[in-house]
Amino acid sequence: MGPTVVLFLKNSKTLLNDFLINGKKSNGLNPFDRGLAFGDGIFRTFKVHNGTPIFWDYHYEKLTHDALALKIDIPSSTILQNQIKKLFQKKGLYVGKFIITRGLSDRGYQIPNKAISPNCILLKSRFKKIDKSFYTRGVHVEVSQMIPSSNLHLGSIKHLNRLENVLSREQLSKDAFDAVMLDNKKNIIECCSHNVFFRFENKIIMPAMNEAGVSGVSQWVIKDFAQSNGYKVEHESISLKKANKADEFFIANSVNGVIPVRSFNQKYWKDFKFVQELKHSITF
Repeated sequence: MGPTVVLFLKNSKTLLNDFLINGKKSNGLNPFDRGLAFGDGIFRTFKVHNGTPIFWDYHYEKLTHDALALKIDIPSSTILQNQIKKLFQKKGLYVGKFIITRGLSDRGYQIPNKAISPNCILLKSRFKKIDKSFYTRGVHVEVSQMIPSSNLHLGSIKHLNRLENVLSREQLSKDAFDAVMLDNKKNIIECCSHNVFFRFENKIIMPAMNEAGVSGVSQWVIKDFAQSNGYKVEHESISLKKANKADEFFIANSVNGVIPVRSFNQKYWKDFKFVQELKHSITF
């Protein structure tokens, strides 16, 4: 095990409101944490309303799924919910984020043979509303020049290696709300910060994420709603050409909710039928 040097973190009014490390107030995180060194961990971002995490059952199920894929032990749902209650005591709408790393180890990629304890970081941020008109008139999205790495073992897992999404967001044009990321076969995977969805008549299509991308909780919520309201839901490979033939295009994540796309790849949409149905029934 490496020396117990501590990296001190300071609260920032612009970036971060507050945080817990392993359920406790803390000023430091050991820099030998594998999440910091290798991105060896997972995360989930969610809204918290009056101390209650929205769609928590979905989020914890996804945390459990991703942790199992990486063979990382995570705290129980009860423990994590107690941490949320401790940090989010004030009423209001906030954004929470769990970062769970494999834990501490000495330098090097190898995971220690002996059991190591995961580190659980809970962040609390202020919720920032986007323009209300985005939900009614739609947004413009563009094609990202950043192609995510393909990996059969990590596809759809929300791990901490998100540098490609960071760079995609950094390259975003001023008139674009988000950017669609393509795989090495030029099929659509996701936006850099939202999942993408297409409606073809009474069928909702989500991009296949076998090798790259993030399967967000918004996918699960929308899938359940669609199927219960008579829509078929399928995961398919979607080319730019096929996307232009869709009757409706929308994006979603757990913070912004569902947003219709007005324009993409020289195609314009005015039909937001499914989005309007969803908005009348579910609040993200």
